[in-house]
Amino acid sequence: MQKRFILLCVLPVVLPGCAGLYEQQSPAPVYGGPAPVYRQRPVQVPLPPPVQIPEPTVKTTPIPEFNQQVVPIAPAPAPMPGETGDSLALLPDAEASVAAPTPVVPGATLPVSAPETFTPPPFQPIEPSASSSPAVGALVTAANQNSQAGNLDSAIATIERARSIEPNNAGLYYKLALLRIKQGKPKLAEELAKKAALLAQGDRHLKKHSWLLIAHAREMQKDFDGAQAARDKAAGF
Repeated sequence: MQKRFILLCVLPVVLPGCAGLYEQQSPAPVYGGPAPVYRQRPVQVPLPPPVQIPEPTVKTTPIPEFNQQVVPIAPAPAPMPGETGDSLALLPDAEASVAAPTPVVPGATLPVSAPETFTPPPFQPIEPSASSSPAVGALVTAANQNSQAGNLDSAIATIERARSIEPNNAGLYYKLALLRIKQGKPKLAEELAKKAALLAQGDRHLKKHSWLLIAHAREMQKDFDGAQAARDKAAGF
């Protein structure tokens, strides 16, 4: 009785172990029946290592350096006149007279010659002879004082009073033309100087300086051709 109890207690422990041992063993072949099917574990095939393609190597060959030598070139002898057969060959004297061209430096400004400007000779007025009339002489003296003081209007008015006394006095027209020049009225001064040259008659000195005054008035008006013509006419007296 006691042995049976022990057997029953041991069987639950022994049977699972036997079952596991049975599963590990291959089944016995059965002759005449279907072929047994065995479980095969998957075989892991190792992958081949990656193939490394070597980088192409470029082989460079250094270029040999050349020894650069400067060979001096002897200057060619100057050809003698008539040696080249050119009829236009320059003689030594002619070559010396030809000026060498001026080298042009980049970025440098070439000198530009200034245009020639006409410079008229300085104008020098004269003091005409005084009148024989005491009244006209006094008025001329007063006009000169006003002109020196810068009061040109009073000087002109005084000469106009003297001219009303002697309307054919060429000297008064000349002095009045000078006052108009000082006022900056060259056109009016030119007309008064022409009247003075016309009334001067035999007074060549006054006639000459009247035309010089006309030339000066024309130069103030930028009439240089007319000024030269008046100066040429004054040279005839």
